[in-house]
Amino acid sequence: MKITIPRQDLLDAVNKVKTVVASKSALPILSHILFEASDNQVVLSATDLKVSVQCKVDCSVVQSGCMTVACQRLASILTELPDGDVTLELTESNVVSLECGKIHTRLFSMSPEEFPPIRDFDGVEPLVLPQVALKKLFTKTSFAICTDHARYNLTGLLCEIMGGKLAVVATDGRRMSLCIEREGIPEGIEVKVIVPGKMVSELERLLGDEGDVSILIDEAQAAFAFGSLKLVTALIEGSFPNYEMVVPKKHDKEMLVETARLSEAIRRTRTMTNEKFNSVRFVLSDGTLALKVVTPEVGEYEEELPVEYEGEGVEIAFNPDFVLDVLRRIEGDKVCLTLKDAGNPGVVKPFSETGDDTYLNIIMPIRI
Repeated sequence: MKITIPRQDLLDAVNKVKTVVASKSALPILSHILFEASDNQVVLSATDLKVSVQCKVDCSVVQSGCMTVACQRLASILTELPDGDVTLELTESNVVSLECGKIHTRLFSMSPEEFPPIRDFDGVEPLVLPQVALKKLFTKTSFAICTDHARYNLTGLLCEIMGGKLAVVATDGRRMSLCIEREGIPEGIEVKVIVPGKMVSELERLLGDEGDVSILIDEAQAAFAFGSLKLVTALIEGSFPNYEMVVPKKHDKEMLVETARLSEAIRRTRTMTNEKFNSVRFVLSDGTLALKVVTPEVGEYEEELPVEYEGEGVEIAFNPDFVLDVLRRIEGDKVCLTLKDAGNPGVVKPFSETGDDTYLNIIMPIRI
């Protein structure tokens, strides 16, 4: 195999695939990138056996074939090379020759036959969505993915297609985030899968604001193809909580407040909490929301905000980080907080005059 390719094009492709490559692995081949060259194009593949990334790049193919190159070493070399064309050639004994101008490097590699095969999904009908729509769904919910691997079934994002809508849900048991997309979702399709958090992070990083993404799903794997990229992941096995049962139905206290103003106030309350005592009391009364913090050995804090609220007073405590995570992802000028009492979860969502509930977040209270 022998190819010639602009240094920057190759470096960009390596940077797109290298994040799934583990620095240490029981299988040495997993630290390598697979190169497959044919028809004036090279495909770079990287995998950790659970998540795989492939990137196609146009280049001059002098000789078709395949080879592997150590990922981190190649990325380091390419970063330091001057701009110009890079020639990669597989020579005898799995040695890769790299040339750029008057620079000559030889890298020891491994047999491409050792590289794990990546599913191609031939014959699977894709669901096509705008990249920006899928990225928005993931960005608005992924922060609530559970990081405790003892609860493996919660370490990913539930994607459920049913009744002409796509619902994306994340929960860690203390909060839940739900975002729904109806545009472009065909009727008659029923899919329910859990996409691992690592794959979600990769998609958030790589999805763009233009073009479509093709989603291909089978019993145990899913693929996302867009532009020059294709990402393949094993799906999480297990059951996901019934998110519709988690959404409160009888909350009767609804408060409206400016999103930016509430976010700024909660950030100030964070300065008076610590790791052991990380809670803020929300004291709601007619037209006013008081935020209160009492932290042993630190001190106290109180701030009042004008809000739109009429009705019975209520006092409830939340983890301020959970509230801030939601506020950072709300695009509207106003946010709605819906409550029942101090013992039931609160619902945080963007204010909508039409009652649109396509994005909402449930946060469990902290016992006062």
